[in-house]
This record gives sequence, C-alpha cells and structure tokens, in this order.
Amino acid sequence: MNQLRPEIALSWKRSRLSGLDPGRLPAPTLLDPSDASGRLLHAARPVLDELGAHLAGTGCCILLVDRDCRVVDRLFDSDRLQRAMEGIGVLSGVELSEETFGTNALGTPFEVRRGLVVHGEEHYLEPLKDFSCYGHPLVHPVTRRIEGILDITAVGKTANPLFAPLVARAARDIEARLLEGARESDRRVVDAFQRAARRRGLAVAAMGEDIMLTNKAAVDLLGPADHAELRSLAIGLRAGETHTVDFELASGGRTRLRIDRIAGAGSGALFVLDAVGVRAPVPRNVGDRTATDSLRHDLGALRSRRGNVAVCGESGSGRTWAAGEFTGGDGVVVDAARIVGEGERAWSSGLLAVVDHAGEHDVVVIEHVHVAPDSVIRLIASVLDAGPRFVLTSDPDDTVRDDVRALLARCPGRVRVPALRHRVREFAQLVASLTGELGRTDLLLGPGALAALAERSWPGNLTELRSVLDAVPQRDSPIPLRPEELPSEYRATGRVSRLGGLERAEREAIVAALRDSGGNKVHAAACLGISRSTLYSRIRALDIGV
Repeated sequence: MNQLRPEIALSWKRSRLSGLDPGRLPAPTLLDPSDASGRLLHAARPVLDELGAHLAGTGCCILLVDRDCRVVDRLFDSDRLQRAMEGIGVLSGVELSEETFGTNALGTPFEVRRGLVVHGEEHYLEPLKDFSCYGHPLVHPVTRRIEGILDITAVGKTANPLFAPLVARAARDIEARLLEGARESDRRVVDAFQRAARRRGLAVAAMGEDIMLTNKAAVDLLGPADHAELRSLAIGLRAGETHTVDFELASGGRTRLRIDRIAGAGSGALFVLDAVGVRAPVPRNVGDRTATDSLRHDLGALRSRRGNVAVCGESGSGRTWAAGEFTGGDGVVVDAARIVGEGERAWSSGLLAVVDHAGEHDVVVIEHVHVAPDSVIRLIASVLDAGPRFVLTSDPDDTVRDDVRALLARCPGRVRVPALRHRVREFAQLVASLTGELGRTDLLLGPGALAALAERSWPGNLTELRSVLDAVPQRDSPIPLRPEELPSEYRATGRVSRLGGLERAEREAIVAALRDSGGNKVHAAACLGISRSTLYSRIRALDIGV
C-alpha cells in the first residue's frame, strides 16, 4: 500500500506497542455501562434517529462509543451489514479503543483528539481493512472533555468524502444537547440548595459540574480545605444516596454533616452542616494530627534517642525543612548534589574534614544522599559511626538503588515526609506559610483559588507550589485571588479535581507505572498486575493524559 499518513503511522506504532497481532482479531473486551454513558446516549438519541433516517439505503452504519470507547449504540442500514460488523467484534458494550482494536475511527480519534478518516487499508488489523470510516469526538461544552466518539462506517476501501461534514454537524448537535443536560444538572443542584437553605441554623453548600453555592453560614464555617474534603467525600456516593458523618472542620471544630448526591445532577451533591451545633475541637490523637504535627512529633522523639536518622520523601516535599527541624538549625550541612560541580575527590575531602572536626554531640546533615556515586556511598557508610550524629536526606527508600537503600537501612531513626498531595487538610496553612516566606503580603488566595490548587497532584510538591505562588504577578487589589488569576495549568481541572482519595491514589500509581515504562501501556499493565483492557479503561476514567 501507499506510504501511511503521519497520524496513521503513529497510530500503527502505538498499536504495535500494545502487543496487537495485525493478522487476528482480539477477544472482545466487554465493559459495564456507566452513568456518563447513559447521559451521552440520552443526549445523542434524537440526533442518531435523524442521522439514521438520512443514511437509509446508503449501506452505512452509525456507531457511538462513550468516554471509555465502549459501544453504547449501533444503527445499521441492513441485516447484512450488521452481521458483517458483528463478525469483526463490533458488539454493544465492547471496547473499541486503539489499544484493543488497533487503528480505527473510534479509538484513534481519542488519541489524536480530533476527527479522523480511516480508509480500509489504514486499519491496523487485517479483518478491518474491508471497511472505511470517519469518527468525530464529542466534546462537552462545559468541561471540554471528550465524552465519546460518533462514527459512520461503510464497506469499502475509501471513505465517502461526505462522511466528515455530516458527522461533524451531528456531533455539534449532540454537544448542544449535552450542554442542555449540563444546564438541567445545574438547575437540579440549585433547586436542592434553595430547598435546604430555607431552614435556619444550617450551613448549606452545593456543588455541581460547574457551579458551587453556599449560604452565609457556610461561608463563615467552611474554609478552602473543607471544600476539597467535601467533594472527596461525595465522590463515593451513588446518585440519590445520603450519608451522614461527624465532620472535622479545617478550623478545628466538629459538626454533623449530611451529604446528598443529587439524582440527575451528574456529580452534583448537597452538603448540610449543623452551624449552631459546632463543637470545640477535641484533643488530637495520633491519628488526627496533621502531617506537620506528626513530623514535629516524630522528629522530637528522635532527638531524645541515639543513632543516625534518615529523612526520606519525594523531591520538594520538605526533607530539608525536616532535617533543620531535627537539628534546630545547628547542624553542619553537606550537600551530595554538589559532587558534580566540586568533583568527587574535593567533595569527599570536605566531608572527611567536617567529620574530623565534629564533636560527639554535633550533627552532620548529608542532603540528597541518593544522588551520590557508589564510591561516595561507601565513604559515607564508613564514617557513619565515626563520632557525630548523621542525618541523611533522600528520595523514598523504595525508589533508590540498592546501595543507597542499604545505607539508609543503617539509620535506626526513620522519618517519612509525606507528599503535598497527601496534605489536603492543611493546604491552606501551607499556602499561608509559603506566602509569608515569600513576603507576598499582596497574595491572599480566595476559596476558589485555594481549592483549585489543593486538588492538583503536585509532582514537585512544596517546591512547585512555592514557584507557582511566586509567579503570580504583584497585585494591588484587596480582593482575594481568583482561580482565573492562577497560571492556566493550575486552574481547576474537571474530572481530576473531583477524584476521591482512593481514585487519586489509583491515578498516581498508574501515572508512575506509565512513567517508569516509558509510556508503554503493555509494560505498565504488567507492572501494575492488571490486564491491558483494565488499564486502558482506568486511564480514560481517571483522565490520564498519555
């Protein structure tokens, strides 16, 4: 065949990396329907009926897949065409992603995020080469997320040039109906809020796909960290379900919270708190401490003991702060990251000089020990028991090479500094502390901006957050900073911002596996111990860009 178009050639490469055999059809992967697919089908049904009437007698079929690339509707012009399509595995509920079916006009538009024609010979799998098709993404007008793909397929080696404008127009009609559905969803959220807010003594908040409502009592009671926590609590509830919990406010008080997932409102939820019955904060036990409280407690306990200490955590998470908290600012700091600039011999001589002049009660901090070469690791190991007390800071011990892990294991005192994404409850305090360090008295973040930042995954941790805050232009306005004033990539992010704790942990595990495998989804699935189809489904469900 002729040379492949660039977008098709890249799709073939991805198909090969997925482990597909071009000469055989894969076993069909059936996925369960979701609430999102039901909303998509409801919006698309009238448009599909009209499109089907226009295509009568043309020998074409219409396919609709949801955001998981699961077939949610099929319209065939003839029984013969239906049998032919089902013969290649196009069944209701089947996943037709690029990873499971190779290059095709349903899965590939998800990857390239635009409409795409796939002519017969351009399909990766041989059994699909008798068909030509055009698929067009369905983008939600509010969230800008791809909700599905609309496709026209016909028997033949070359797609009809009229496919593209016809499907594009039908896609616009479905997107308009999705917008109407979003407005209806928001209306249900507003109605639920207004009914609850009539009762006195209650703090009422409601969150929809694109709106957030609070009465005055809720404004006075809830902080930005509370907003993020409320959204996380609602994620696990089904539509129409109610759950009551004893809720600890970021301010320290406690009160009863009722959460109602609003039926017919997507992820919309109503939150009702007893504003009159707020109780004073109870004394914190170990399980209730913030991460900063726990770190200070653990570091204080280690100061009263003997032995070296390893402080482990992700880059930018606060390892240097923890080491300084342990030494009280009196330790001698030697940074292994300087070995590259100073040279291994000069750096090692400096370390030995520090050790030789240190007294029994002195503390030597070796920062970034995980980047030291093997010979330096051996040198550090040889002086660990030389007299002074050592504090070693490092990446998490399960991510470093074996000799560094062995070195860290020789430290009886161990402290783990949690990542910023695990410190949502104290996010407002951390932001306030960083703006104070930066001297940014002009930088007061409003609830929306704080919630937008708190909902991110922060791979660079506190260092990244500090850079983002420092990058905000100087402000003269007394009005708190709004989300739209943050750098564009740090504003609220639809699906990811609404993930609960378990889903966030799952998302982070998948992102790490994809990163470690160089983006190879087959290898990532093997590392995670799940099937390829499960990985593909979770990538889309958790809005992971690959």
